Amino acid sequence: MFINIKVLLIIIGLSFSNPEPMLTLDYDDFKNKIEAKSDELRIYNFWATWCAPCIKEMPYFEATVNNMESTKLVFVSLDDDRKPERVEAFIKKLEIMSPVWLLSEKEQKNWKRQLEKDWSGAIPATLFVAADGTKHFHTGLLSEKKFKELIAAYR
Repeated sequence: MFINIKVLLIIIGLSFSNPEPMLTLDYDDFKNKIEAKSDELRIYNFWATWCAPCIKEMPYFEATVNNMESTKLVFVSLDDDRKPERVEAFIKKLEIMSPVWLLSEKEQKNWKRQLEKDWSGAIPATLFVAADGTKHFHTGLLSEKKFKELIAAYR
């Protein structure tokens, strides 16, 4: 009996420690996801494996959101979609548990302007989408304090 409970606890623990599989999306799929109705605040963080400021903010973004209800964080990778294994290895190394999407859009300059007309494409960048559809786009590194303030403002 104790062995069965121990095995069950291990299985439950593993199910909570495995990240969601990475999705590869084109811009239209991505746009449909961010424009879908939701009862929660959704945060989309644009990053790449080669971006030091992006990597710096990822752990505290995830730690902050993991303790909040009605808030979802998605990391959107702008890495080369021809090498998804690099992104997968990287998120595994960092132990990222939030969903990770890899954008597979060849004409990045076109969709970046559609997403935010003034966005140069610089990363890190973070899009907050409130439950009522209100959007706020922030370019540049967000401190943990500023990140929490923006969450509070859009929840």
